[in-house]
Amino acid sequence: NIFSLLLCLITCISFAQSGSCNAEITINGDKEQKYNGFETSFLLQIKNTGTATDTYQISAENFSDFAENPDGSSTQNNVLLNNKLQSKNNSALSKTITLAAGESVEFYVKLNLIDSSKLDQWNGTKVTATSGSCPANQTQVIVYTYIPPKKTKGVGFNKSSFDLKNTMTSRAAYVFLLQNVVAVRFFS
Repeated sequence: NIFSLLLCLITCISFAQSGSCNAEITINGDKEQKYNGFETSFLLQIKNTGTATDTYQISAENFSDFAENPDGSSTQNNVLLNNKLQSKNNSALSKTITLAAGESVEFYVKLNLIDSSKLDQWNGTKVTATSGSCPANQTQVIVYTYIPPKKTKGVGFNKSSFDLKNTMTSRAAYVFLLQNVVAVRFFS
């Protein structure tokens, strides 16, 4: 009987405590974005949906442990992105956020490319909030970033007019010709 009573008491305390530790992270906007070549940012919100004040540990990490990318491609070749957490006013976000019951705060996850040779790929970034009162209680969301391939030349163009290699060769030939003309005039 004492064992049953103790088990019931532990279960009730755990259930009551888990209700006070709830939180949710939501994405304000799309969960998928295209990398623009500089930085991609997602606006997120964490809300304490529990019944008591709690402190949450916020983290962001590369994540590929999902079945497939949003376009149906394999996650096998997903790329890594650097990430940083920032407050809505663009200052560095503290990794711990204390919220009263029902309170929420918005923050950014800003991502940039580590290896610029990895194009036409996806990245998944998992943002997690871990309750300080109930460390086993975590809430998370995954945001997806697509890194498009380099832009190709326009239709009908064989060479770019801004190709520095060809421009430098032409310019060097012109300077050589100009030097010869000046030398011929000088000695004539």
